[in-house]
Amino acid sequence: MGIKHNNLDTDLMSGNDSGGKKQLDLSAALRILQNAGREDPRPLTDDPNAQIQSIIDALCDLSIHDGLTRLVNATFFHAVLAREIERSLRTGRTCGLMVLDIDYFKQINDTYGHGAGDMVLQSAATHMKNSLRSMDTAARIGGEEFAVILPECEPENAIQAAKRIHAGLNPLCLVIGQHTLNVTTSVGLVWTSLSYSVSSTALLSEADREMYRAKRSGRGRLCHPPIETTVITQQERSDLMSFRIEESIHDR
Repeated sequence: MGIKHNNLDTDLMSGNDSGGKKQLDLSAALRILQNAGREDPRPLTDDPNAQIQSIIDALCDLSIHDGLTRLVNATFFHAVLAREIERSLRTGRTCGLMVLDIDYFKQINDTYGHGAGDMVLQSAATHMKNSLRSMDTAARIGGEEFAVILPECEPENAIQAAKRIHAGLNPLCLVIGQHTLNVTTSVGLVWTSLSYSVSSTALLSEADREMYRAKRSGRGRLCHPPIETTVITQQERSDLMSFRIEESIHDR
């Protein structure tokens, strides 16, 4: 969809006004939005400040979202993941990370065309979004690769959440022309350690390894490392602290 506000001057902020003040040129920003398939975001008003703010908001939204799936993009994903890793260490609650990859995606593109591939990606994104909590973040981080951040999620709960999301995607049934596609997804799941910090790139690499293990295991599967029984949960920390306080009182 293109820019629709023909009644508004795209250069309303260009050149000099009658008072001699230099004004801004909005045409470049509007072209960026138009080339990205966005509607003109400006409200039907003559207030230049409101129009400028609406364009700024639209550009910010464009900068953090994938244009096809409307999930957040890889840049924003890494920023959120880094924040959640820090919060995990601070709160003592692990953060889960899923990496999801569409199986045989190249064959879908080669056989049915890139339009069909786009439909698969959009459908997968929609199913993911419908399975998430409000605090979770789903992102498209590559061609057919997605990631989901599960904040404040103990390993057992992260596994249950990953199983729920994975079940909603496997199989993903789509009708393309006269053909019905049953698309599967391979998933890798990991979680943060409460003992040491890790970069978002390193944690993503760990999730990638689990995802490729799912691929090698036959595709359409979910793989994750074993749960370490030595990991102390936030509830266990709280219980232990209460126990220590009681013991301290009794020892006096």
